[in-house]
Amino acid sequence: MGQKMKRANFAIFFMILFLFTFFPVGYAQDWPMFREDLNHSGVSTSTAPNDNTLLWSFQVSGNVDSSPAVVGGKVYIGSRSNYKVFCLDENSGGVVWFYQTGGYVYSTPSVVNGKVYIGSWDTNVYCLDTLGGAVLWTHKTDYYVYSSPAVANGKVYVGSHDGNFYCLSAENGDEIWRFPINCYLWSSPAVAQGLVYIASSQAPSPGFGTFEDTIYCLNADTGELVWKYRTGGYIFSSPAISNGKVYVGSDDGKLYCFDASTGAVLWSYQTGDAVQSSPAITDGKIYFGSLDKNVYCTNADDNTEIWRFTTRSGVVSSPAIADGKVYIGSNDYNLYCLNAGSGELIWSYQSGDIVHSSPAVADNRVFVGSYDGNLYVFGEPDFTVSVTPKSGSVKQGGAINTTVKVDIIGSENVMLSTIGTVPGSTVDFTPTSGIKTFPSTMTIRTSPNTSSGIYDITIVGTHGNKVRTTSFRLRVGLSEVPEVLLFIPLILLLLIIPTLMYWWKIRKKYRRSKIASTGRQARGILRT
Repeated sequence: MGQKMKRANFAIFFMILFLFTFFPVGYAQDWPMFREDLNHSGVSTSTAPNDNTLLWSFQVSGNVDSSPAVVGGKVYIGSRSNYKVFCLDENSGGVVWFYQTGGYVYSTPSVVNGKVYIGSWDTNVYCLDTLGGAVLWTHKTDYYVYSSPAVANGKVYVGSHDGNFYCLSAENGDEIWRFPINCYLWSSPAVAQGLVYIASSQAPSPGFGTFEDTIYCLNADTGELVWKYRTGGYIFSSPAISNGKVYVGSDDGKLYCFDASTGAVLWSYQTGDAVQSSPAITDGKIYFGSLDKNVYCTNADDNTEIWRFTTRSGVVSSPAIADGKVYIGSNDYNLYCLNAGSGELIWSYQSGDIVHSSPAVADNRVFVGSYDGNLYVFGEPDFTVSVTPKSGSVKQGGAINTTVKVDIIGSENVMLSTIGTVPGSTVDFTPTSGIKTFPSTMTIRTSPNTSSGIYDITIVGTHGNKVRTTSFRLRVGLSEVPEVLLFIPLILLLLIIPTLMYWWKIRKKYRRSKIASTGRQARGILRT
């Protein structure tokens, strides 16, 4: 019996595994932090939109410097004007929750293990719960926090304008170590191979900055300095790591490539103005912007230029790479989509102000903020169809109403129809179509000659070659039996069988005891 149970459990396990394999749950690709990952690659494996169809926008308020993080169907972003951290529904842009800090939120959230880590101008680093935005802990620094946290191996790495680079416990916010820099820290840290890389900007006053305009590498566990290199200008760019090399831009107009272990300069590429954009790296190519109005693609192994694309103003935004495309904002108010191989323009979208926010790509959508106060989401429109309630009863010659809801992501003209209608009946929708999310009343009218029975009606929504369906069960001439009652015979059977088996076992035991007892009595009589 034990072996049979084990085999049954084993079979059930593999059936569940099969279902999860062929019917995946969740979202295709998250973008959980600034530059997507701890290496700051800026690369997504998601498919990405081929045109500038706007699915929705949300008024974050004020200049949006924060870049979005996208995890599990939710979008997280900070606000500079109303000091809030927002959690939005990815499909609709509806507010799931928000938390109001005490200052501007320039920082980009890092969403890791059900927690949101983010900095604020109120001098705090926050850890919030993803479910409702409750504060799990805060860590107070002595000045503004622009830097976006990196979370790795139970530690939170983040810089502050108080001149310190912090390593905090991801669990409770306790300080593990700090590294004094004595300079403003706009840059966000990258983490790889037990090392953490950060860059400094100007010092608060002349002669105060020990590591002014410097990129440095620290031991991620101890905070000890491994190497540092001073560039010729402030560093607002954040480092990116690939194949043992570190790439970072500087206000001296150069993109630098360092040996990740030693800090030796392998090469630099000179642009016509400051490089405040953080580079993205994929397929042996580096993508970045410059205040000289250009987006560049260079060879990752040397300073060879592959292509450049010229915008109408400086580029501070950092590029996102996905599906053979480069997405990047510009101070000319535009978000650009470029061919990653050639640099040719695929599409652009003009917002109402400059775009400093860096795009995120997830679930075949592009998310980006603008100084016009909006978070914009671009992608391929889609829709779902649902019905409430899912079943109902009607007499012959009667009618029944139910509500069909069409949720449209973006804008599409969705038409409603049915398959498998009841003989002798009519089905009408009011309204029959819509280009935005809408409810429709489905009315089913039966005739006196309609046969009694149970009918399954498939409700169909169509737009072009897209088809989405749901089902409604109609009982004609039959009283509606709650579905739970259909399981009563099975439940009774499951109860009766063990009871009968137990009764049979007790009966056999009783009979054996009676036979044994009778045998002993008989042997006693014979002995006497």
